[in-house]
Amino acid sequence: MEHIGKFKKLGAYALSFALILACMAPGSLTAAKQPKLSKKNAEVKAGGTITLKLKNVSKKAKVKWKSKSKKIARIAKQSKKSAKIKAVKAGKTTITAKYVLGKSKKTLSCKLTVTDDAGVKDTAAPIPTPTAPAATDVPNNTVKPDTTDPVVTEAPMEWVSTWGTAEENFTASTDRMPQPLNDTTVRQIIKVTTSGNEFKLRLSNQYGKSDVTIHSLHIAKQGPEADKSTIVTDTDTVVTVDGQEEFVIPAGQVIETDGVKFAVNALDNVAVSAYFGDAPGTAAEMTGHRGARATTYQVSGNSVSEETLASPTTTTAWYFLADASVMSPAGSKAVVCFGDSITDGYGTDADYLGRKPDSYTRWGDYFAKRLQANEKTKNISVINEGIGSNGMLGSYPTDSGRDRFARDLLEHDGVGYCIILFGVNDLNKLQDTSQYDRLLPEYQKMVELCHENGIKVYGAPILPFGTSDYYSEASEQVRTMINDWMRSEESGMDGIIDFDKAVADPANPTNVLEKYTHGDGLHPYDGYDVMADAIDLTLFE
Repeated sequence: MEHIGKFKKLGAYALSFALILACMAPGSLTAAKQPKLSKKNAEVKAGGTITLKLKNVSKKAKVKWKSKSKKIARIAKQSKKSAKIKAVKAGKTTITAKYVLGKSKKTLSCKLTVTDDAGVKDTAAPIPTPTAPAATDVPNNTVKPDTTDPVVTEAPMEWVSTWGTAEENFTASTDRMPQPLNDTTVRQIIKVTTSGNEFKLRLSNQYGKSDVTIHSLHIAKQGPEADKSTIVTDTDTVVTVDGQEEFVIPAGQVIETDGVKFAVNALDNVAVSAYFGDAPGTAAEMTGHRGARATTYQVSGNSVSEETLASPTTTTAWYFLADASVMSPAGSKAVVCFGDSITDGYGTDADYLGRKPDSYTRWGDYFAKRLQANEKTKNISVINEGIGSNGMLGSYPTDSGRDRFARDLLEHDGVGYCIILFGVNDLNKLQDTSQYDRLLPEYQKMVELCHENGIKVYGAPILPFGTSDYYSEASEQVRTMINDWMRSEESGMDGIIDFDKAVADPANPTNVLEKYTHGDGLHPYDGYDVMADAIDLTLFE
């Protein structure tokens, strides 16, 4: 019986030990699989690069890299497992990797210090103090003149976005979907707003559920006719990604092309021709922009270098293009114009007003022309981040304004300014003024985000809409409350761009002048140039 008791005790100990192991093992396995950054603290010189790597990455995970301050350091290239960070100027910022696996989310961070040359400690051996030469070495102890050629240093240059658009899905406009993309060439036209000799693109598949394969991507200047598919063939240039002509835009991701030598002048039209392999077959999986108001051309087969595309199918949307940057003199900056259909240029291609696509008559287009006509602002580019029907709070037709603002502000190169003309779609036929309390915190967050990133933010009070279907007394009250707040010191705005007063009817300021709006009451079709003329260019000098 005594031996049996001992065996029972031993069995109990073994069982307890097994239970402990069972409890410990899963935790250890889980801990071993947790994603980790290669560095929690890092230092790099201004102008240099550093690569951060993410360890223990699941194949099913999604990873999004961000820099808290793109003025100090920006994400030059990123993949699921690593990010190449470009140091811009001296300072401190935080690089984050948002890791999403199923319902589990985790944000990892690295504190990055960017130093300038003066701030880097010299660890080399000290240079001995030279001994004075003997009198016989140099007659009269004079110094020999330096006959070497002076060192010529190039002026510092940096990437600055020269064109951009607000990415969205096509769920709300399936008719903007082109013909099936596979084995077709799609030629898209963009208008750059500044000059440069080096060029790169950012391509987005963020709403896609499958990868997009591009066999070949070319850029060239568009021919003299803005409504034609013709290119200037001697400017035709291959664009690569990681040195490869064929590449993939992974589902849910944004990639950047290599920089290429390609000279453009401000306000040039550039044709971007892509020969597609595998690509989404439904509008719901497309990433692009519905309101290009510029003609996009599509033909079968590989025609990326053809001077003119033969009998193309056409749409007026952009596909997979997010922005374009040019290498620019240090101090150059971009202006993000954040807005809805009024910024997107609604009506500039309206048939019923005798308008056609390719007119480039948005207020942002006129603004870019004014900047180029002023010697002190020729280094300022314009990025149009307007989406028609978009509101601050609602998700139609794509991400709400509050959800897309950080992306549309910070994921461009060299942003120095932001103009916010936004919110009218949140004021449709209001019955009370409670909407103000929901909107105000969102505007405040936008101002705060701009200032956190060293970006000057200019408020553009909401335009009147007294003769439109949106109008109600409560809607007008909320518009007035928002505009009064914008104009107040409490808003923290760095300035006001008063489009409101520029297009309002002096006799009845709750309405847009009839000669601008033509009965629409909301969109100033013939007032976009008037809006641009209301901008004080000294705000950008």
